[in-house]
Amino acid sequence: MMDNPNTSVIKVSVGRKTKTSMIKIGPVGNLNSGEWDEKGRTEIVQIFVSHDDQIHSLQFQYYENGSLFLSDIHGQSNGNKFDVVKLDYPSEYLTCISGFKFPGYLTSITFTTNRGTYGPFGQAARDNREFRFQLGQDRQFGGFCGTADYCVRSIGVYFKPITTLKLQEKQNGSPVEEKEVDT
Repeated sequence: MMDNPNTSVIKVSVGRKTKTSMIKIGPVGNLNSGEWDEKGRTEIVQIFVSHDDQIHSLQFQYYENGSLFLSDIHGQSNGNKFDVVKLDYPSEYLTCISGFKFPGYLTSITFTTNRGTYGPFGQAARDNREFRFQLGQDRQFGGFCGTADYCVRSIGVYFKPITTLKLQEKQNGSPVEEKEVDT
């Protein structure tokens, strides 16, 4: 934020707050297999997808504390196709995850960023049900979660609510002071 003599920061605390909380969305799909959770791993550099007519596995490469690291493989990498989604980190970030599910597993997945769309990976059929996690343009992706065994059974995301709100106070219809509200 630029220094502005008319800008002040208002700190707002609601309830007990130890750190920024996230909203868990999903997972959608079959929840009756091994759970996995990548909560808080927000700095995605690459996504690895093994697939054919379903999503066999997902794996993520993150940037964290100055280093790159790989998540565990969620599912098994035994699909007939393997794709790598390489984001232009740090300027490119996830804004939407969507796809289709069939009872028991994910059949396709698409990753959308502030710069474009990757996928769909897998194959959606007419009787599949669509899912979509629209995260907006404010870097609000907070991590993945889901279930998997020999394929990806379900997927969900963590969503980071905004923590700063810029307010502009008006007096007689003219802007007087901008305030930034942190939670």
